[in-house]
Parts: sequence; C-alpha cells; structure tokens
Amino acid sequence: MAIHAHRLLLVLPSLEQGGGERVLLQLAGSFLAAGRDVHMVALLGGGPLRSLVPDAVTLHELIDADDAPRGLALAWRVFPGLVSLIRSVRPDAVLSTMTGTNLLIALACMRAGIRTRLVLREASSLVNTKSALIRHAMRWLYRQAHELVAVSAGVAQDLRTLGLSKDRIHVIRNPVDVDRLRQLAAVGVPKAIQDNGPYVVSLGRLTEAKDFPTLLRAYASSRLRGSHRLVIVGDGEQRANLKNLSRDLGVADRVLLMGAMDNPHGVVAGAAMHILSSRWEGYPNVLLEALVLGVPVVSTDCPHGPSEILDGGRYGRLVPVGDVAALAGAMDAELGQPLPAVETLLIAHNHQVIASHYLALLDGAHWNGPP
Repeated sequence: MAIHAHRLLLVLPSLEQGGGERVLLQLAGSFLAAGRDVHMVALLGGGPLRSLVPDAVTLHELIDADDAPRGLALAWRVFPGLVSLIRSVRPDAVLSTMTGTNLLIALACMRAGIRTRLVLREASSLVNTKSALIRHAMRWLYRQAHELVAVSAGVAQDLRTLGLSKDRIHVIRNPVDVDRLRQLAAVGVPKAIQDNGPYVVSLGRLTEAKDFPTLLRAYASSRLRGSHRLVIVGDGEQRANLKNLSRDLGVADRVLLMGAMDNPHGVVAGAAMHILSSRWEGYPNVLLEALVLGVPVVSTDCPHGPSEILDGGRYGRLVPVGDVAALAGAMDAELGQPLPAVETLLIAHNHQVIASHYLALLDGAHWNGPP
C-alpha cells in the first residue's frame, strides 16, 4: 500500500556546481509546491548553488567545504552527523543522488535504525566506476534501497549488470522548467564575451570525463576557428593543461576559459552552437537546455544519454567519442542549420510531471516509469 511521505530528506554531496545537484534543487521546489515538508542535507556546506535552495527548505550542512578532506576520509567524517540527522529529522522518505553519496546514505539509514523509504538516483555511467570495490559496494548497498532511479535507459542497463532487480529500477529523465530556464537566460551575455564577436560554447567540469582536449583539437582544425571563438564554461583540475594545449594548438587567443558560473544560461543562449565532447555521461541536461534556448548542438555518442536526448541524431549531430576529425566536421556542418522543433522533448521532460514520478516512488506507489 502506498504511503504519503510528508517529510522528505534530499541528500546532496555538496552545493557546488553540478547537474545532479541542480536537479534535486529543482525537485525540492516541486515537492514544496506539492505540500511536502522538505529537508535537504549537503555533506559539504557552502557553494554557489546555496542561493538556489528554496526558502521553505530546511537546509542542513554537515561540514564546511573549506576544511573538508576528500574520498573515504570525508565519508568517515560526515557519517556520524548524517546518522544523527536521520534520527533527528525522522523523514518518511529519503532521496539521494550521486554514487558516493548514495552508498553513504544507504549505510547511514541502516545505522539510524528508523523506518524510512529510501530512493537512490544514479546519474552516471558505470564506465566512470572503475573501482571493483565501488561496484561491489553498489551491488550490496543499492539493494537496501526501496527504489532506484536511473536518469537514462543506458544507466538503467548498467544497474542491471550489477544484478539489481529490474523491477526496482525506474528510468526518470531529468526535468526542465522551460519558463525558469528562459528567465535565467535573459540575464544576457557577459561583456567579456559579447564584445568579441560570435562564439560557440561548451559547458562542463574540466575533468577527464568531459574530454575537452578533443574539443580543442577539433576546434583548432575546424573552419569555426576563423569565424567563431570557443567559450568553455566550467572549472576543474584540467584547467592548466587545457590552457597549455590551446597555446600549443595556436588558438589561445580564440579560446576563453570562463571558469564556473552560477548562471551560465545567458552564455548558452547567446552562442551559435553548444558542443559536448564527453567520454561518458549519465544524461547531460546541457544538450536539452541548449535546444530549449534555440541553440544547435553537436555531441559525442557517449554512454549514456546523448543519443536518447537527440533521438539518434534527429535533434543534433552525434559523433564517435574521441574522434577529432568527426567532431570538427560535425561542428562545421551543423553551424547555421535550422533547429528542429523540440515540443516532443519538452513534454517528456516537463518538470511537474517528472516531480510527480519521483513523488510516486517516495510514496511507495507502484509506478515503473517510461520504457
């Protein structure tokens, strides 16, 4: 029998930039609108997304990000506080996102020893999970969840390879609030970008997964190099390497590394194209958001998500992962092409409908999601 989960606890690794974090923040607003009592816990406090936490959400921050260790040391440090918080809040249901946080909250719920419904949202391909220890931990701890949410069909298949019950795996794609997205984009383009002519853009953390070296090499060999600058929005450990590579390729004066932005949507809306060069993803909302803002897209056909979002190439060109020549050719070919109608995409990602699917799982309703 379904229950009404009135008090909800949403669990985030941090309030730094990240797609999964933004999705849970958006869901929090929808859950409030549905009359739920929403608590949110960030393992690491602070961060630029803190300002996006709805006022009516009770926010708990376990430790200051400036003083935080990383990896297992972080897990051991926050674990007692997480168990204590669960016992104090006594949520009817818990929703967590990101692999490491999911493993930690599953353990904490077991340790807290109270009855609560646990839903884990997995947003990453297992291509990104190279550790055998983490895979074993997922096989054990993900079984403790009442329901598992996969953000794409590809991620759902990855979870099934761990031996997890397919009956508890539900595909729920990421929500898009079109009106809010367009409001955020209305801030316009920063002067540093606007004053220097047309540009193409790519959003993402500067990490191995996003494969910005391939993007830089493709840009350097494309016709776009002469007509459009390349703007990269994001920060991460590869920043210095990317600066050096752009200099080696002779495009340092044509590439702008903007760093992370609280609101990058104005930059996306002003671009001639958005390019995703990732080696792996879960379900990259940046492609969908660019299309909503009227911006053509090119993407690698990486696991998982781009092919599902772009309907096999209907809404934007797909190229093999790591193929510099193919990416350069697709960028040149896509520029100036008319954008296909995206109404079907918007219906499938309506934020109110997506929130209702999550609430059904948190309430214990028997809903198996879209195929």
